[in-house]
Order: sequence, then C-alpha cells, then structure tokens
Amino acid sequence: MSAQPVPKLTSVSPEWIERGTTSVVTLEGENLSEVTGFIFSGEGGLTATNAPPPAYSANLESSRGGIVPGEDDERKLRVSVTVAPEAPLGARELRAVTATGVSEPVIVNVDFLSQITEREPNNDTNHAQLVELPVAINGVIRESAESDFFRFKAQKAQRLIFDVYAFRSGSPLDSSLALLDTDGKELVRSEDVNGLDSLIDFTVAHDGEYFLQIRDFRYQGAKDFKYRIVAGELPCLDGIFPLGGQRGKSVEVSLRGRNLDALSKMKLKVEPTAPMGQQEIRARTAKGYSNPVLFDVGGLAEFTETEPNNSLTNANAANLPVVINGRINGEKDVDQFKFKVEKDQTFIFEVEASRFGSPLDAVLYLTDAKGKVIQQNDDAVGADARIEQRFGEAGEYVIKIRDLLERNGEDFAYRLVVRPPKPDFTVSFYPDTPRLYRGSYTVVSVEVQRQAGFDGAVEARLQNVPAGVTAEALLVPPDSTVSPMIVLYASEVAPLGHHLIKLAASGVIGGQRVNREGRPEANGRAVREAFLTVLDKPPFTLEPVTLSARTEQDQSTAVEVAVRRFEGFLGEIQVTAEGFSSGKEPLTRNVELKPVTVRATDGRATLNLKAKLDSETGTRLILFKGEAKAEGQTVVQYSRAIPLTVDPFPFTLANSLPRLAVTALPPDRKSAASEAEFSVKANRRGWFTDDIRLKVEGVPEGIVINSTNITRGASEAAYRIVASDKAPAGKEVSLTVIGTADVNGRSYQFRAPPLKVTINAPASENGSDQAAEKTASAK
Repeated sequence: MSAQPVPKLTSVSPEWIERGTTSVVTLEGENLSEVTGFIFSGEGGLTATNAPPPAYSANLESSRGGIVPGEDDERKLRVSVTVAPEAPLGARELRAVTATGVSEPVIVNVDFLSQITEREPNNDTNHAQLVELPVAINGVIRESAESDFFRFKAQKAQRLIFDVYAFRSGSPLDSSLALLDTDGKELVRSEDVNGLDSLIDFTVAHDGEYFLQIRDFRYQGAKDFKYRIVAGELPCLDGIFPLGGQRGKSVEVSLRGRNLDALSKMKLKVEPTAPMGQQEIRARTAKGYSNPVLFDVGGLAEFTETEPNNSLTNANAANLPVVINGRINGEKDVDQFKFKVEKDQTFIFEVEASRFGSPLDAVLYLTDAKGKVIQQNDDAVGADARIEQRFGEAGEYVIKIRDLLERNGEDFAYRLVVRPPKPDFTVSFYPDTPRLYRGSYTVVSVEVQRQAGFDGAVEARLQNVPAGVTAEALLVPPDSTVSPMIVLYASEVAPLGHHLIKLAASGVIGGQRVNREGRPEANGRAVREAFLTVLDKPPFTLEPVTLSARTEQDQSTAVEVAVRRFEGFLGEIQVTAEGFSSGKEPLTRNVELKPVTVRATDGRATLNLKAKLDSETGTRLILFKGEAKAEGQTVVQYSRAIPLTVDPFPFTLANSLPRLAVTALPPDRKSAASEAEFSVKANRRGWFTDDIRLKVEGVPEGIVINSTNITRGASEAAYRIVASDKAPAGKEVSLTVIGTADVNGRSYQFRAPPLKVTINAPASENGSDQAAEKTASAK
C-alpha cells in the first residue's frame, strides 16, 4: 500500500507560446514532483516534456557527494513545450499526468508572434526593456503606482498597433497606455477602447527610438494585474459584418480595421460540415495575423436588412424561421421586420450582439400590424434581448430593434435569430478526472439540462472505459430533478493508468432518437476532455450492509456499512453518506446526518439518516464515503450505491399565531383579558384526508383550554384559552399542539411549533390612580 497524491495545477506561465518554437513554461500547483507526462486537449500540434533544471553560473559542491541542486519545491514544474510550425492558433488545455492521476487543465495559447516576458526593473525610461517589433509582451503591474516601460525602434510612415489584453482576459488591470519620444514627451495615450483595455493606432513621423508605457489607470497593482500587449505593424480588425453565416452557404463579409492592405471584403464559404456556433476568425496579410473576431455558423436561412426600414410602412419582409443580419447605423435608427404566423404558432426572437463584442444594447419590441406593442424586452442574456411569444391569432406582426441609448454606428451589428422553440437536451458530467481503485467504486455525476419543454427520459452511458471496469448505463426519468450518478467498479485486473472517457446520451424527440455527447466539467466550468485513472488496491474499502433504506419526512432510519482494511492499515476512517437533492444540491439539503469515525478495532459503521420535514420525497441513490489519511495523503473511497426512499409525512401542523397573552383573573372577575383564541391548521399531504386527533402539551395549572380535533377533510381546529387566578402570573409558558393520525395501521404523530403564552398579573382596581400619582411625582 502506498499513498496516492493527485497532481493539481493552478497556473501556467507564460500563458502564450510562439508557433514553430520550443519554450519553457512553469506550472504551479501541488504534487508535481512525480509528473511523468502531459496531455493537450484541443487542436493538435503541441508536445511537452519535463524540462531540465535551470543552469546557474555559480553552483555548490558537497565534499562527500549525494547533495545536488534541486527544484524549488513540488509546487512548481518546468516544462518544455514544442509547438509545430503548422499548429493552429488558439487555446489548448494542458494537464499534468502522474501514475496516480490526471490534473485539472490550465490554458496555454498558441500565437504567431515572438513572446517576450517583461523583466524588472523597467519602471522608468532609463531602465526601459528593449523589444523588437512585432512582438507580444506579457507582464504584470505588481505594485501600486507602478509603470512598465519598453523601448523599441520604428521607421517613418509605419502604422503601429499597440493592443492591450487585460480586462478582456479577466485581469483587474484598468490599463492606461502611452507612447513617448526619446525626450519623454507623451505623443499619445489610450484608455478604455475595448472595455477597459487600451488600443493605440500610431503612424510614425520620424525614424528613431520610442518608449511604450503601461500602468493602471487607478495606480493600483497586484500579482494578478496581468497584461498582454500585441505590438507592431500588424493588421487589426475592428469588426466584421455580417457576424455569421449559414452552414453550407457562401457569405460576403466586410472587414473594418487597420493595416488590412486594402482588404475590405472577403467571400467566405461555410462548409456543410462546419461546426455550429461561434468560432474565431482572423485577417491575414503579408505582415501577419490580426486579432481574432467571433463568427457564428448557423443552420437557418439568413438575410441582411435593407434600409430604410424604420417604420411600419417600409419594414423588411421576413419568412420565419430566419436569421436577420443588421446594424443600428444612423441617427435614431430602428430596424423593423414584418412577418406572418399561423394561429397558435410559437416563436423565439433572440438578439445576438453583445456576445460577439458588439456595443449594441438591444431593445426588442413585438407589435401587431398597427404598431401596438405586444411584448418588449431588454437585457435577457447580458445586453442581448429575447422575446418568446405564442400567437393566439393568425396574421401579420412586426419585430423591431433599436439601441437602448439610441447610439449607432458601424460597430452596432447584430444577428436577430427567429426560430420556434425546439425541445432538446444537453448533458454534462463531473468530475472530469475520476480516480478508481482496483476492487473499489467511484462515481461520475450526470446532469441533464432540458430545453423548450423536452420531458422525455434520457439514457447516459460512459464510453471508452478500459477492460475490467464496469459502468452501468443510467436512465434519467422524465420527472427527475436529482443529479443521478453512474457508479464505476474496477476489478482486480483492471489496467492501471489514465484513460480518456466520454459520455454518450440519447433521448427521443418527436419520435426520433437523438444522440448528444456529454460535456465534462471541472469545478463548474466546461472542459474539453475527461480522464479516468485506475489505481492499485486501496488501504480500505466500504461495502453496504444495508442494501436499501426507507424513511418518512421528519423521521430517521439507520444504515450500516462494513469496512475492510488491507496491508495492515489501522488509521481512523471517517464515514458519511453522499448523494444529491435537486440539481447539484448535496444530500444534506434534505437529510440530516453526522459522520461516524471508524477506529482500527471497528469493522462496521452505523449512520443515522433523518429526513428533514421539507425533504424532497421519492427515491435517490446514495453511497457511503470513507476518508482517511495514509502516508500523509488523503484517501477517499466509495461503496456501491443503495437506494434511499423518503416517503411524505401525511400531515403537518402550524399555529395561526406564534404567541399570545392572557391575564390571570379570579373567576368572579369577568374580563376579555383573561381569554385568548388561536387555531391550528393542518397541511394534508398526498392522499391523506382522515381525522387528526389533537392534544395540547405544557398546559399549567390555572389555564383551561378546550379539547378539539381536526375532522376528516377539514384543515383547521379552533382553541380558546382561559386563565384563572391560579395561573402562574408573570410567567411565559410554551404550549405544544400534538396531532396524531392512523394511516394503514400505523400511528403518525406531529408536533406543531411551540406557542408562547405570556400570563400577565391582574392590575389593581386603583391601578390607574396610582399610575397617575407616579406621573405627577415625576413631573
């Protein structure tokens, strides 16, 4: 038996690598000393190996040997990454691999530019770092009021682009970028061009050297204030139009930008097999590639709006379903489109603009043929608007779009997608790196996202699992709200190591079986691939003794699990139960339980599961989970799953008031102050309609309360409290109404929340006079 630490990655530096080169990057995380390999997910063209430690000009030598320079610690790892010359540009996922597991991914990006990392000190013009354009500069504003300076040579008439990526990459840096001449004179400064990111477009007036300065606009700084500056005589795309095209068709795209070598239009052929959805495209000239912009591939027919279409009388005609490409370009521009529908047809009208980087803040109006507004929307998805409408009458209608702030321009492009709601589903699963010991179990959780009224069952199964590993297919019922689990088991001969796995899901829509590929998730975000690691025998395993469990709301049940130890393992094991409530809510949302510690002399653990009063009813799978320390590492083991069924409690009770007050008076003194009333209400569940017998607990001497019950079919019973002079005046007492009912030969009992009763002492007959005297004395 040996400890099985899991590699973990938290960051990679640098994050960008030049195509056609070999670069050393540093991975940071945990348990990286035993990394033996690397996995890249995405487009191909990248390989990686462990890099040798850095060479030092000075070193230390020991007198007797056995002492050599070492790496910083197991939290850092130097990796040599080679990028093929033809590798596609863009992002890849990088994972570290050990014999005991696969890490979560970090992102590395392939670029065509030479990559430079800023070197300190470079905080003034005297220490400016020399760079050669074109280049990508990667740096960090680490301290408050810090500026980074770079020095470069430029030639007259060059049109240079300096494009900052910080805000767009998730950095908190609010960049302020400036160009200075050799005398330190500021030639141009830029802020907030692309969100909070700066962009300088500079035509060189004279040959010579120049300085580039970057700082935070607010003079802030920290280790996460990262930036990337793309600098040089490079093409730069400001935008394209239209923002997408139909699969299997050609589309002429207009380009706006700088250094495009007179390239203003280009015809694109969208292949019939092109992936649906967004992808990045770039302009390419003799000087290199532009920045990427997003282009959408759709499956519906498309057309481009024609002006004028600002009124009902000149609205463009559209046949639905359709994708309309347009721009809000002109003072107070409003684009209008008329269409016809049949009675009871339903359509979704969705603007796609901000998700493509368009500044348009769309407002969408649906009107009848006379212009009467039926529905309007703003900001359904970010700044993009969306309307769904079922049309009760056949006829002609109008959809119109404008900018919320009445802005306009060539940048204000949009795609208006009009389609009927299409029942569908997607499936995700997690974790993306499950680990499974020989002779033991683990789980992969599956979540089905239903769309547009899809209410069918979904079958899900893991694919590519190695021989010796079993994973039964999972059927997710139509009404399931719980994230179900696929339980995996590895035999004693299952092959060790990591294995790429996939999840295939299928369902029936419109009488046709459709297949969907499951999307793996890591810490709540989608990733490209998932990997199962098979490990040797663990220090212990769990096996359920209780094969199924059943209880009711607000009731408890005991479940038992056996613990088996191997190779002399005697450590304590903390045992609990896991499962899901609705969605990804944990089992504890509905069930109260306390972990049990199993000591070396114990062979079993008993867990008490109490379903909460408002627990979701029905059957779900739960597993026993054991956690222990072995050789300094945490070992987690799961049992096979057992069903837990929670039945509804037939009724609950609630008081009409949380508290009330009475006054303790002698019987001969009649006053309403000695009396109070409240009622008890029953919430009957499911089929239960029978009598509920009531009694009141905690009634003190001197308090009289009537007897009553909630009769069959009724939902309420009234109580009247009367206090006598024998009641404990000046005290507060708690009364509890207890309801009992017999169902199928079994007695159910429910305790309502306590009712607080304050018992006041009677005022003396001349109390008013005494109070008046006290008031007078005070004055």
